[in-house]
Amino acid sequence: MKDFNQSDVLLREQYRDATKLYDRIRLHQRFSVNPEPLWEWVWRIIKLPANAQILEVGTGPAHFWLTNHHQVPEGWEIVLSDFSPGMIQQARENLRDARHRYTFLCVNVMDIPFPDQYFDGVFANFMLYHAPNLDGAIRELHRVLKPGGRLYAATNGSGHMKQLKDLLRQLDPKAWLVGVETSFGLENGYDALRRYFPVVNSYHYDDALQVTEVEPLVAYALSGGISELLGRDSAPLREAIQQVIAREGMFFIQKRSGLFEAIKTLDADNPPSYHVQTR
Repeated sequence: MKDFNQSDVLLREQYRDATKLYDRIRLHQRFSVNPEPLWEWVWRIIKLPANAQILEVGTGPAHFWLTNHHQVPEGWEIVLSDFSPGMIQQARENLRDARHRYTFLCVNVMDIPFPDQYFDGVFANFMLYHAPNLDGAIRELHRVLKPGGRLYAATNGSGHMKQLKDLLRQLDPKAWLVGVETSFGLENGYDALRRYFPVVNSYHYDDALQVTEVEPLVAYALSGGISELLGRDSAPLREAIQQVIAREGMFFIQKRSGLFEAIKTLDADNPPSYHVQTR
């Protein structure tokens, strides 16, 4: 069984470059039912000063910034980082025409090469469940945040992509279908963050997929490398998806995604009062 929390496995099989990630991104872009794209929704939630030092870890191909580049304040100095050189290369290419200037770095979230209390805001979207030591990663993100700084971490929850996972399990009982979100998901992310942050807010993104074409869903399913059987012969998967679309008019898939906002205390002796906000 593969362990997708191991950095060497991730780098070699999933994130050497953006190819497999794009197979997953394209499915959501084409078939999501929420008219407000995820990254625009996240941007609407964030609260950061007009002049700020910003870090993103696990930036991937930088789609968050590519989507919102026209709204980035001029006073932001932004460092985009990833542990994959291939991802950094793709991020740099994607943002080559952006009016804002970015700094690109290969960085391991377990050892961020910046001083204590350096950043006003940190983004760690859909990546903390890959950290080899979740507590150590959150501690490191907390370290580089200024007092009052905010960490934004998007993730998935239990039941995300359930209908597709159910189909894969039927076709290959040995498929590796344990969600990576079990280490940092909507259900347990709050507790992990509260060990270091006195204020943790959570926001739910309401969405689903209505897939009307076979090949994009096949590409998505195979991109994760979760079934050696179907990786060798995808015909049964392709046929099963086609049957569902022919019968139902679409392949419906529920999504469970959301965002955590964690705020670092301004004063260690007088931390902010505890509260949780859900939207």
